[in-house]
Amino acid sequence: MTETILQVYPSLGDETEMAARRPIGRDNEAYQRMLEGLIGLCQAADELGYWGITHVEHHMHSEGMEISPAPLLLNVYLASFTKRLRHGQLGLVLPAHDPIRVAEEIAIADHMLKGRLFVGMARGYQARWQNILCQRFGVTSTASDQSEADQRNRLLFSENFKIMKAAWANDLLQYDGPTYQVPYPYEGIPNWPPSATITGPYGHPDEIDDNGTVKGVSVVPRPYTKPHPQLFQAFGASPGTLQWCGEENVTPTILMGSLVKLKQLMEVYVEGAESRGRHPKLGEGIGVCRTFYIYPNGTSDDEVRARIRRSCELHQQPVWNGWYEQFGFMEASRLDDEEGPVPKPGEHLADRLIESGLLIGGTVDQVKRQVESFLTQLPIDYFIWLFHWGMIPRDEALQMLELYATEIMPEFGMRSAST
Repeated sequence: MTETILQVYPSLGDETEMAARRPIGRDNEAYQRMLEGLIGLCQAADELGYWGITHVEHHMHSEGMEISPAPLLLNVYLASFTKRLRHGQLGLVLPAHDPIRVAEEIAIADHMLKGRLFVGMARGYQARWQNILCQRFGVTSTASDQSEADQRNRLLFSENFKIMKAAWANDLLQYDGPTYQVPYPYEGIPNWPPSATITGPYGHPDEIDDNGTVKGVSVVPRPYTKPHPQLFQAFGASPGTLQWCGEENVTPTILMGSLVKLKQLMEVYVEGAESRGRHPKLGEGIGVCRTFYIYPNGTSDDEVRARIRRSCELHQQPVWNGWYEQFGFMEASRLDDEEGPVPKPGEHLADRLIESGLLIGGTVDQVKRQVESFLTQLPIDYFIWLFHWGMIPRDEALQMLELYATEIMPEFGMRSAST
């Protein structure tokens, strides 16, 4: 069964409002309005039977784009308004966090949501905030270019991931790695005052030695979900990332239009999984990112294309061209064997997104055929719907959400409000 996760970027307004209320990111009225809108969106998604909703982690976005500096807090808050919907992040930027602290916060959020939390992870690509918040860790944002910064970022990501999972799995955590030790110093923390009165008789038996030295720690609480919440990787698109996801049983969410390239990456994932003794089918444990535009049956082809074009011009242009393209994400729309700039000079954004496959759009019946064609070629576990809530008019967004849930999801055995 293929489930659908809404990837929602908490945005504070369209271009006109962003310009009029700059810096809108510090506008309390706009932020409160955004929160109220997210509550309504989550309640609708919950009632319609969507699998989950997720947010990014980004900081210092004065422009009003992707206002989500504390996604775990947002998860807990929004989950209080839903009953079934899962809440998560794509993703927490692990090199920007202390691994034990983030393990604790995830575990507490998992308890608060009683298992409706999922955890996404990322390495981070935005220098404006990551270089500042990570300065004490000696790590920066990076591209996957094998540079010194890239290797340092990858080291921090891998080590923090390892420590986080060990903190969840083990009653006593001890770790001696290239950048982190538990305890610190690793030889032990001497003279723990309540060693004889409290920690000795009630803590982990091996936490304190006979001399009152701390030899390890227990990270509390353990997650509500056993062994831990489901893990996702944010926007993977490189063989190395897919290999790692397969090895670690992490669900990648791949931002790639080409089905040929998608299949190649999925095969790498399977190779990684098989190297660790798992044998998933092609597409099992995989998520793929797409944008959907859905209109009622009876809408003419010309009207469908015109509406998608108009929506792209009004609402998606600042996102894809003004934002994603600047960070290199439009590479995901590159066609097989295509060379030169992407998109091509003068090419309409809507045409590029449709031709590349990143956008699935049309009437209900047309979208059904496109989804069927995709899943026939590449069966996957998750569609990640890039849902630009706050940029698209609310009524239009909610209508598409309902059409997808009531008309598309049942056709393919996806979760629905009645199941």
